[in-house]
Amino acid sequence: MKKILKIMAMLLIIAAVVFAAGCAEESETGEDETPAGSEQAPHAAPETADTEGENAAENNTAENNTAENSTTEVNETMETGLIVTEADNGTSISIKNGENFTLKLGENPSTGYAWELNVSEGLSVLSDNYTQDEVSENMTGVPGNHSWIIEAVDQGSQQVNGVYKQAWENATGTEDNFTLTVEVE
Repeated sequence: MKKILKIMAMLLIIAAVVFAAGCAEESETGEDETPAGSEQAPHAAPETADTEGENAAENNTAENNTAENSTTEVNETMETGLIVTEADNGTSISIKNGENFTLKLGENPSTGYAWELNVSEGLSVLSDNYTQDEVSENMTGVPGNHSWIIEAVDQGSQQVNGVYKQAWENATGTEDNFTLTVEVE
């Protein structure tokens, strides 16, 4: 009987060790999961453009030209030049070859909706960033702005087309769309 008790005690200890090792093992996270122990970067409030700010940006073209295509310490392209928004949907702009502009569209990825942007071959996307609006404590589902800095790399008539939809859904034709014609000189 003592042998059976010793064997059961050993099995119980082995089971406890295996169980503890399984609990301490790092689990693999899925593609859409945040790894345990990691922090999400804090979201910054988006810049709000006022009329004076836009005019100041246009008036400082010489200063902006020296900053074009430069990067910050976090390897993000600096916003320069013309700012295009949803109000410019269906319109046309003119820029010179080598210049860039910023496209800002409202977005709420917490709902699954995001802009799918396509640009013609004569345009190049230099940066692609989302900035969430300011958040009150314990508030979720806050929208923000998606910004792209786009550079003209070839002369002629170029296109920017965007569809606002959930990535897993097929296009139905009822989605919000954004279209911009870019005339590159």
